[in-house]
Amino acid sequence: MAIDLHYVDEVIRVKRQLHGGNPGAPPLIAHQIRAGASLNRSCIVLLSALLQTFVEEVFEAEVKHMFPRLNNNRDWKLYWNQVHRWGNPSDDHIQNLFLKLGIPDVLDRLSWQGITTPRIKENLKLLNEIGNDIAHGDAQITFNGQPFSLRLADVVRLRKFTSNFGVRFGPHVQSYRQ
Repeated sequence: MAIDLHYVDEVIRVKRQLHGGNPGAPPLIAHQIRAGASLNRSCIVLLSALLQTFVEEVFEAEVKHMFPRLNNNRDWKLYWNQVHRWGNPSDDHIQNLFLKLGIPDVLDRLSWQGITTPRIKENLKLLNEIGNDIAHGDAQITFNGQPFSLRLADVVRLRKFTSNFGVRFGPHVQSYRQ
């Protein structure tokens, strides 16, 4: 199980073509908005949505492993109707979702090459906060209550983070099995 990021990759390619990879900030197009800002924002919304769907798929697989009766489509739907409004894929929401399976801190001990558990939680929080600002139409994006200038480099970094999370999170959840 992994996260398919081809839509995000396509938007990143378009953004690079628009800016041409030249040094400096892209030109202003209107009201202090830089060319390509909507593409950066679109990538964040896509990453957040893909991450949410992925976490739900990992959760469903683990539920069905723990409770084989829920492999029945009707029973799964009844169960999912009770938990499906778990929220956006923030660190707290992911932890609360998996707590329903008796895993107190599902992100604990999840790490990879230079990315520690606290850094994973921070990246999830960043994606969630700025994604919410974008989805709710906020002109000013903030993180931790401070203005956040979303650059293509941030998008590429969060895309890489999401990809790595997608490779590692499923097996990490499975490691909690008895």
